[in-house]
Amino acid sequence: MHPTTTTGSTRLAAIVCAVSLLAAACGSGTSTDTVPSTDADGTTSTVAAETASDADGAEATTTTTGATDVADADSESVEATTTTTADSTDDDADAGSATPAASPAGCDDVAAQFTTRGSANPDLPDPEVSASCEGDSIVVVSNGVPDFTYIGTSPGEPDGREMTFTIPAEPTMADTVTDIPYIGEAAVTLSGIPIFGPTEGTGGDVDSLPGIISACGSHNGPSGFHTHKILTTTETDCWFTPEEVAAAPQLVGYAFDGFPIYTGTDQYTSSWQLTDESLFATDTWAAHTYVEGSGDLDRCNGRTDENGNYAYYTTEAFPYVLGCFAGEVELDAPGGAGGDGDRPERPEGGEGDRPEPPEGNAAAAERPAPPEGGDGDRPERPARPEGGERPEPPEGADDERPEPPAVDDA
Repeated sequence: MHPTTTTGSTRLAAIVCAVSLLAAACGSGTSTDTVPSTDADGTTSTVAAETASDADGAEATTTTTGATDVADADSESVEATTTTTADSTDDDADAGSATPAASPAGCDDVAAQFTTRGSANPDLPDPEVSASCEGDSIVVVSNGVPDFTYIGTSPGEPDGREMTFTIPAEPTMADTVTDIPYIGEAAVTLSGIPIFGPTEGTGGDVDSLPGIISACGSHNGPSGFHTHKILTTTETDCWFTPEEVAAAPQLVGYAFDGFPIYTGTDQYTSSWQLTDESLFATDTWAAHTYVEGSGDLDRCNGRTDENGNYAYYTTEAFPYVLGCFAGEVELDAPGGAGGDGDRPERPEGGEGDRPEPPEGNAAAAERPAPPEGGDGDRPERPARPEGGERPEPPEGADDERPEPPAVDDA
């Protein structure tokens, strides 16, 4: 027997085996493209940067070690506890969740959204609007001229008067809601046009005076051009095309409490109900009652989306744009929050009710980004009729329109 020889052979075999095993182990760990093993609970530990794409086109890039859910072929998103940059598309079949993507916007980003699409009326001053950040506020300066075809439905025309609006750079949800002005502006569009409430100078609803507003929801008044609704039509150019508002909520502008306003006519319904038709033409607020849960939106005509961001949405029915201010607001317009001081009482229990704030108070100040495809760029205006002539007012609008109300809206 030769124990030394046997020992040498054993050692040599062990070395060869170890080398083989080491080579195999190294070979399995040198490719960053290899899919890591998955535990029974669906998690995996990873160190190398990986990129995973699902069937819907969602792509996530993980840069640090963490627990990552492994997406199957039908997965809509990849959720990680690590630092992740995501670019995903999530199509929701439920129209009730057709909300803008959640992303906080800085003051300069919001100010940059205020712009016009250029002149649409050769006989009117060119539309002008600008916005700048001043301390905790965004100051908007406008001449109040529309950037879509103006159709006269009331005396006078937009005259290019200078107007200034101040809105908070970061909105804050209030403890109690605040009434919008009974008559006068409550918000401003991205093109610098004031947005009024549903009341006309008579105290009645704007819809109680047939033909008083255009197909876009706007008209001229003693205080200048303004709008009560955000409407669309195939007959002329307006704020947006019918196709745009049907596809997704479009950013309209901002309320004076700083929260954004989106179109919602095709996605949401108001929770206000007409309960006394006899008052519709004289006192529209008393004619309507807020019925919680009867529609998609809260008392102020807003909602908190699944990302925890609050916004207002336009609706086909009263109050059309805003029902109240959900956020903290300072009003210095004549008449203050109650307009001329004679505003009718809200329905019982109304004043103290507030919209549900986003989860976590910090989220309340986050502004939703414009909807996908609507990153702040104004949509192109539909082509005007040949020759550049204005469309005729709606049939019968000039002949059948009532005389201007004795009490003009501001």
